[in-house]
Amino acid sequence: MKKHFACYSLFVSLLALPALARPAGLERPDDNAGLGIDQVGVLVYPPNMLYNAIYSGEVRAVISVDEKGVLTDCLVTGYTDQAFADAAVTALKRWVYTPARVMGRARSSRADVLFQFKDQGVIVQNLPGALGQAAFAGYMQGRYVYQPCKLGELDRTPLLVHVVQPAVKKSSSEHQAIVEFYIDEEGKVRMPAVARESADDEFAAAAVSAVEQWRFEPPLRKGKPVLVYAQQVFTFQPKE
Repeated sequence: MKKHFACYSLFVSLLALPALARPAGLERPDDNAGLGIDQVGVLVYPPNMLYNAIYSGEVRAVISVDEKGVLTDCLVTGYTDQAFADAAVTALKRWVYTPARVMGRARSSRADVLFQFKDQGVIVQNLPGALGQAAFAGYMQGRYVYQPCKLGELDRTPLLVHVVQPAVKKSSSEHQAIVEFYIDEEGKVRMPAVARESADDEFAAAAVSAVEQWRFEPPLRKGKPVLVYAQQVFTFQPKE
């Protein structure tokens, strides 16, 4: 797909989200901070797991929190057992969040959350820089019964059935933005985001706003709907 102001190419690749850098000597502890989580209430190990002699489990989820600290979306991206995923989602919806800050201002942000269930207790880690290679280490061990697929694992690349073009002002130079996102089992785009260093870039913001309105055919693997991770590269070229 090609328009006079942008070229688009859909592909799969993992993208680390680097923290926003500032000139040496200008950083303040409260200027830049990741998403904060206040774990309200006790996260209980699912009793039926113990009954079935299952003494450990793991869940990964991506959460989206707006600039007011409100949880706007929660997407489970991997688990070893459905019961653990249910417990994790219940907790995420109950907890209280502190929004991330960039240059001292509260911002909408996204984070990867890892739940490690053990019969002695539950360890929860907030992993800033969601979707980095380390965040997917558990997937590579073949322990998860549910996890995102790659585009190459699908029966075919899902068809984009509803597309919205990024709305940007005229520019005299070329700009590029990389938006990472999930396509869920219904074909909806979930958790679109760009690297934190692009937080103030109007082209990146326009790209995210457009992608979150896209809709795809449900992605299928062996005929069954699956969750898939993808990236979209936008190259904004000067209008002629």
